[in-house]
Amino acid sequence: MPTVVRQDLDNTSAILTVTITREELKPKIDAELKRFRQKAPMKGFRPGQAPMEYIKKLYGASIFADTLNDVMTEELYGYLRDSKLDVLGQPLPTDDQEKFSFKINNLDPEYAVKYEIGFVPSIDLKGLDKSATFERITISNLNDLANEDLEYARKRMGKRLEVEDIIQENDMIKIEAKELDGDQVKDGGLETDMTFLVKSIADEAVKNQLLTLKKGDTLRYNARTLEGYDKEDMYRKYILNLDPSDKREVGDWFEGLIQEVTRVQDAEMDEEFFQNYFGNDAVTDKETAIEELKKGIVKFYDLRSDALLMRKFQESLIEQNRVELPEKFLKRWLLATNKGELTPETIENEFPAFAENLRWTIIRDEIKERFDVEVTDEELTEAFAQKIRNYFGGQAIPEHVIEASVKRLMENQKDVDDTRRDLEIDKLFKTIREQVTITEKAIPSEEFHKLIDAVSAKAQAEQEEAQNLL
Repeated sequence: MPTVVRQDLDNTSAILTVTITREELKPKIDAELKRFRQKAPMKGFRPGQAPMEYIKKLYGASIFADTLNDVMTEELYGYLRDSKLDVLGQPLPTDDQEKFSFKINNLDPEYAVKYEIGFVPSIDLKGLDKSATFERITISNLNDLANEDLEYARKRMGKRLEVEDIIQENDMIKIEAKELDGDQVKDGGLETDMTFLVKSIADEAVKNQLLTLKKGDTLRYNARTLEGYDKEDMYRKYILNLDPSDKREVGDWFEGLIQEVTRVQDAEMDEEFFQNYFGNDAVTDKETAIEELKKGIVKFYDLRSDALLMRKFQESLIEQNRVELPEKFLKRWLLATNKGELTPETIENEFPAFAENLRWTIIRDEIKERFDVEVTDEELTEAFAQKIRNYFGGQAIPEHVIEASVKRLMENQKDVDDTRRDLEIDKLFKTIREQVTITEKAIPSEEFHKLIDAVSAKAQAEQEEAQNLL
């Protein structure tokens, strides 16, 4: 039997030497030669009748190398499987290998190949008990946000009416515009109607002037500065209202009569408004509308609060469980597996982010094993079924239709993998949350969004650095 000898280099890496003797290797090579002789077409010979020495001369070296590699690999991975080592990456042949004779008729007494492996030492997981306290962020201005959403709903469902008082920022104006030549209207110049939402006007001077005017007033303005179109074709199409085939030269300055001012009148909070906007009979007045809006707001922020909390879990667990990694081996493995696409300098610079990502993966796997966190096939199927129910907005869908749709969706392996990962993250989060102590801190939504943006930017940068090495 071939032998495997382990020599530890440190706590996280070792050399495995796989040795096979001539007596053990020769029968395997002979069997492979016979198999090749029977199956390989040989010009000038009937199948299986080519002389063995002819086979050896033409293909002996490659058959020898392939057989030796197969035997070594089988023994190596059999040892890793039996020893239950948590190996990182793949074993790498060392640089100081012995020189072999590949003469198929004159085998060496033995063949030994050295492989370097990196592994994860067992960890005593810390930081998962009630003494670990984490702060979960919530919002303090829920009522304000709900009232703002209600006002937005009234504007969205309101009617646009013509007004004749002083223009406001949310008004829509229609200007009867005429091209200027100096201070006078240009003879034969462009005449067109220009329509703008006042608050979208890029030129602050023009916007401020409009906020002092009303229907029937006139103003002079540079049309090119109104909405800040960079491309000439967009400016000519959407501001000047010119057909692409119209190539005439048009100046930038116009004089315009404010022909029409329209303003959205907020919808009345009556039965029609509540039914049309909320779509259910439970909302009948302002109070119930506010409560209904709060549910959606809370759901929105809860998802993000949990994401922030999960980030805190990760950072804390990584800090308290500084998993020792075989850094030298991993850098060598990254260089070898990326086949020249990464330089040693790149690996060195981006390795810290890669290492932190790997540490979290190791800790995550330890938590999954300790608390039996697993996504079952039934849970995966139900997740796809729920996606279909959500798509139809709660309508009653026959089960056979759902089952057929699930089967079709699950033919996409990427979607299956992504859904399984999302379910696993949810389970992992719930598991950690059950083990530790959570306190809550309410902050204004504006601060909340700044915090989310900062954490998201940091996480994205770290993920990109880690992915660059994969």
